[in-house]
Amino acid sequence: MNEKLPELLAPAGSDESLRAALAAGADAVYFGSSLFSNRMRAKNFAGDALSDAIRLTHAAGARAHITVNTRIRDREMDEALRLCDRILSPADDSCADAIIIADMGLAEEIFKRWPDAVLHASTQTSMGSPADCRSLANLGFRRLVLPRELSREEIAALTGGPLEIEIFLHGAHCVSCSGQCLMSWFCGGRSGNRGECAQPCRLPYTVDPEAKKNGPTPLSLADMCLAGDIPAVIGTGVCSLKIEGRLKPAGYVYGVTSIYRRLLDERRAADPKETKKLADLFNRGFTDGYFAGKYNDSMIGQRVSETAKDYEPSRAVTQKVRLALNQRLWTEERERADRTSRKLRMEFVCRRGMPSSLTLDCGEARVTETGDFPDEASGKPLDQDAVTKSLSKLGGTEFTLDALEIALDDGLWMPVSRLNDLRRRAVEQLEKALSKDGRGEAEPASEIRQAVRKPAPYTAPKFPKADHAPWVLNLADAAALEGDPEILGEILASFARVTVSAWDARRAKDALDRLNLENPPEITASLPVFPLPDERMGALLDAVREAGCRRIECHTPGQIRAALDRGFTADASFRANVTNAAAAALYRRLGCAAVAASPEVPCAAVRAMALVPIVYGKIPVMTLAKCVLRAGNRACVGRGGRDPERHKPDACHGTLTDRVGASFPVIGEADCVNVVYNAVPVWMGDRLNNLRGAEALEFRWTDEGAEEMRGVIRRYQRGETGEGRRIQN
Repeated sequence: MNEKLPELLAPAGSDESLRAALAAGADAVYFGSSLFSNRMRAKNFAGDALSDAIRLTHAAGARAHITVNTRIRDREMDEALRLCDRILSPADDSCADAIIIADMGLAEEIFKRWPDAVLHASTQTSMGSPADCRSLANLGFRRLVLPRELSREEIAALTGGPLEIEIFLHGAHCVSCSGQCLMSWFCGGRSGNRGECAQPCRLPYTVDPEAKKNGPTPLSLADMCLAGDIPAVIGTGVCSLKIEGRLKPAGYVYGVTSIYRRLLDERRAADPKETKKLADLFNRGFTDGYFAGKYNDSMIGQRVSETAKDYEPSRAVTQKVRLALNQRLWTEERERADRTSRKLRMEFVCRRGMPSSLTLDCGEARVTETGDFPDEASGKPLDQDAVTKSLSKLGGTEFTLDALEIALDDGLWMPVSRLNDLRRRAVEQLEKALSKDGRGEAEPASEIRQAVRKPAPYTAPKFPKADHAPWVLNLADAAALEGDPEILGEILASFARVTVSAWDARRAKDALDRLNLENPPEITASLPVFPLPDERMGALLDAVREAGCRRIECHTPGQIRAALDRGFTADASFRANVTNAAAAALYRRLGCAAVAASPEVPCAAVRAMALVPIVYGKIPVMTLAKCVLRAGNRACVGRGGRDPERHKPDACHGTLTDRVGASFPVIGEADCVNVVYNAVPVWMGDRLNNLRGAEALEFRWTDEGAEEMRGVIRRYQRGETGEGRRIQN
């Protein structure tokens, strides 16, 4: 038996692209408002245009998934909720089928106002484990959009669980795990988490150690194309396949969607001609590397010409879109009428010496309406054709005529106007009978529904301020603890906790034991960014416990639940992207002892939410499943990409240098994931007073030597200024 076909979900960054997607056969489309959409450079839909776009989608028999998938600040929460009110409250066809959400605080506030809202967790949430699926389902989500980096086997393991699973099928790759890229923010102030990414990953970089196979743009990946894997994709059991491309023009959307529509319907892989047509539309080279679990050098993308980027449909394609969409709308209207109409049996009686009558029976109710006495015909008498013509006029009602029985004496006459009036009164009587049974009439707005239409203004939760903010240290490489004991002792004396990768918890514990400090800092183990199956997560947590660690840094609700279930203290890391008080309150409700601040939030927000800001250090700006160091690092034992089954004994180190000479440290972690750090550190040594009320103050130690780090600590203790980025006030 064939598996059920997954939904084909197409992008619509403009009205033209929306029409193209529907004409090409998309089962669903996703698009955003002019506000809070993670593709703010797309045309998007503002005001009434958003409602009109949803109506058009529904008229074509497709589903409308609306993107409200940026990180929200507290001052924006009311406006974001008003947008959700517009797309969730309508009782007509302008109500969205689902909202795609990245911000956990916004999700919390939506569920308070619309408990039955259908929310899909965006790939920007960086979630993709069985534990994440369970946690999201408990929070009220219906679907998870998986990271692009998961393999076919990892995807299949998540289907059939508590959430619908959606994956990307075609289009551009972000080289960094979605939701974990701060490169655009730090390099130019344009936040990828807020829909403003400037795509610095597409620019040239040089890699040290030299990795010639990476080419001049080692961070620019080829486009995803699973056209050659369609049977395998269907076999994973996912419910939805997403085509990326809300910034692409209508011709691209129509061409790509049409090809995948045909491939899915025929349950086959693309032939060479179809693959070439996809490439002609737009590509940086194609790869299925992540899906296939092959992290080879062919994943590096090619440069694209500007003419390819500006591709627009020909007049013939535009005409084809118009005709195909009109045909789909017409077909859907006919099918909708068949689905929604009630079949009606009529009995008309017209006898001499008695009033006429019309009986209507739709199976759910039966009514009889009495009419006038018939007259004797002085000319042409009333016949069955005339009666049928008048009584079968049911347009504009929910009924269609299934059968008509006529009992008519010869030689009688009745005006057509009386027949029409008899029909109208009988239909009205039947509609009233149906509504008394609770059918056939829209449910009146309840008190809850009325309250939903005018949601209460957002009030940010309040948090108690800490009397004292301890210093905590996060190490990019646990090897930093294996240097000069005297210098390390002075450094560590300033910190209450030291965080290391969970893979390195034993190494860090042994190094601290050798230092024999009088008051050693508590070790916190940071879990991997990329998701692990339950058994691998359990084994890692057991190893961490055996190493003597009792505190875990978590990045997702699923990791938090897994840590708490094993008796650990759990903290939420900066990777949770907390930018508003509702999100901070959620993570505390989930059981977190401390919640880190997104590096994008200002000092005032840190104080208001009692978060943990990063006050010194080079912050991770990208997290890569595709290793950029392997080709030039002979010591690497990985297979060139994320590999949670094999652990390297030592971290790989390298740098990426951009066109202006800025060097970004790269550290390859134990699971072969590369973390790219910012070229310059955050420096708040002279402004710690701006962060009074924070839960703790975090320092990050990446590529600094021990002497340099000791100097940093001394300067912070003296409150000195320094070179680096500031947290905004």
